Amino acid sequence: MAKRMRRTSQISTDRQGTAETIADTAKDMSVSAVKAATEAAKTALSGMQELGRAMGKMAAPAARQAVKTANDVTRATMDSTRQLTRSAARTARQETRGTKRAAAGRRKSAKRRVA
Repeated sequence: MAKRMRRTSQISTDRQGTAETIADTAKDMSVSAVKAATEAAKTALSGMQELGRAMGKMAAPAARQAVKTANDVTRATMDSTRQLTRSAARTARQETRGTKRAAAGRRKSAKRRVA
């Protein structure tokens, strides 16, 4: 019976060793999976940062061009408004002069008739 006890104790020791080995392996696999996921996340984040930088470099010139175009349109609008105002003022002055001349001419002809 002593032999049988020894074998049982050896088997149970081997089983505990195997169970511990399996547990250690599972633990190592879990740690490795977490490390791999962490590295993948870091790599993905780095890629997204690079993509963002690239898009920013492309967007900045486009934004500058849009601002320049908006400034040009505003400047053209202001210039055309000034030109329109000048033209209207010039036309009004010319009409006023023409009206004064016509009135002066009528006065002269009326004086000639009276005399």
